[in-house]
Amino acid sequence: MARDAWLFFRLSVWWLPFNCLWTALLTQGLQVQVEHFVPPEEKGGALATLTAIGATFSLLAQILVGPLSDRCSHPLGRRRPFLLLGTLFSLPFLFGFAWLNNFWMVVVCFALLQWWLNLAVPPVRAFLPDLVPPERHGAASAQVGLWSLLGQVTGMVVTGLFLSPSFWQQWGMPVEKAIAETWGLRWFVVGVAFLLLFATLLTATLPDRPAPPSPTSLWHSLANAYRLSLCEHRDFLWLLTSRFLLNLGFYTAVAFMRWFLADTLKVPDPAKATMQLGLLVTVVSVPSVLVGGKWADRMSKKRLCVSAALVAGVGGLFFVAATSFPMTWLPAALFGIGSGIFAVANWAWAVNLMPKGEGGKFFAFWQFAFTLPQVFGPSLAGKLGDWVNLLLGMGAGWRAVFLLCVAEMLAGALLLRKIRER
Repeated sequence: MARDAWLFFRLSVWWLPFNCLWTALLTQGLQVQVEHFVPPEEKGGALATLTAIGATFSLLAQILVGPLSDRCSHPLGRRRPFLLLGTLFSLPFLFGFAWLNNFWMVVVCFALLQWWLNLAVPPVRAFLPDLVPPERHGAASAQVGLWSLLGQVTGMVVTGLFLSPSFWQQWGMPVEKAIAETWGLRWFVVGVAFLLLFATLLTATLPDRPAPPSPTSLWHSLANAYRLSLCEHRDFLWLLTSRFLLNLGFYTAVAFMRWFLADTLKVPDPAKATMQLGLLVTVVSVPSVLVGGKWADRMSKKRLCVSAALVAGVGGLFFVAATSFPMTWLPAALFGIGSGIFAVANWAWAVNLMPKGEGGKFFAFWQFAFTLPQVFGPSLAGKLGDWVNLLLGMGAGWRAVFLLCVAEMLAGALLLRKIRER
């Protein structure tokens, strides 16, 4: 058991700073940079541009590196070179995102941050099926989920505090909102950079062997890697499509949460309110992840995923109907319970459907369901929100956006019925 615990820890710890960073940026960091450089009536479209360009670079990186890591014959191993290269080269652009004072330079830094850091994602994910037997996938996925949730909590709390003027006032620095947000974002970036380096060194100690040398060229290997039999992997592709729709709703909601609270519910301190709501969702997810990990190894993953998605969907419907900040608390808790169980069961289900030894390739496909929603979700919803705000008044557009999110997530849950289990 101690050996398993040390293995699971190294498989999971990298996801703490990774999720800390992206939770902070997707919930508040991108929105703050948009607010600083773009007029209020154009911020929905500007956020869509920023997220779409960044997510496109993320997707391209993972398309390239997933199959390459399955075939990498470097002396350091199949996964380790991409982990080290991607993390180290991402850091200059992480600092550039927080320090540069021009919107398009921020866009460039965000795109290159996505490119480099996401070079590490499929290889790090592939460590799990490489090193853990199928009967332990649920337990290992639960550990990954817990460290991911801890990263989300850290990202929410730190940005919620650092971006709030009241935090700096407590230290005798009565600064304006824009200055507090600039300082907070920069201090956050410094801290998460150190966490990324530390977690990368720990993850790099995992067992990793080089693949046998391949006689084929790089481009031929890539072409062969992305040949996927629709009949043989039909269930995996349906699961991928379902997860795409669910994430389309989720990432859109995350992107516009701050403005829903500020413009629709008229919350006076949106940085703190976004932190409190995100923290509530994450905290109630922790026991859900633990329970979901155990259940995923003992019962139907399909039944577990459908039930959890319905609980989260009910929470989303009540959230859209909220007219004050306190009315969002119960829906947020329901969403956290459902999404926590769903995330670990869905991931374990995906791992079960992947062929042994091809984790890098299949996790690159899996990442499509996480990255493409960041391209299309805010792009469509940002335009919708700006248009409805112009038509019905500031704030109405973000309620329309959240209603669209719920519809997308429920559509993804219905698709799960088409998938067979092994």
